[in-house]
Amino acid sequence: MQKLFSKFVIVGALNFIVTFVIFTFSLQIIGVKYIYALIVAWCIGILFTYILNFIWVFRPEKMLSFNLYFVKYIFAGGVSVIVNLIFLSALVEIGNYNPFWSQVSLLPLILIFNFSTANWWSMKGEH
Repeated sequence: MQKLFSKFVIVGALNFIVTFVIFTFSLQIIGVKYIYALIVAWCIGILFTYILNFIWVFRPEKMLSFNLYFVKYIFAGGVSVIVNLIFLSALVEIGNYNPFWSQVSLLPLILIFNFSTANWWSMKGEH
């Protein structure tokens, strides 16, 4: 379990870099509203992490496939991003906090939720 979590964290760190760049670029350079910036970053990040988690971390099958694992992974990711959006919106709109730092503060909770759903449900395989 510790090895899986370590690999998951590495994939998460790579995803953080990818989505951080996309979120920051969308938010601060292009001027997209923070909700749209998060959705765009999430869409790219979910595909990126699915592929890496499938072929390197959980390996539920020998070959990469976009079958039920992908559907479950997207569903779990969708729940994750909806919960993320709810908390991010509350911090920004109600708490009047900075969207960038609010998102950064939510990352540990999102990481734990995403690992749990991948490990015990969406990528449940032979690992």
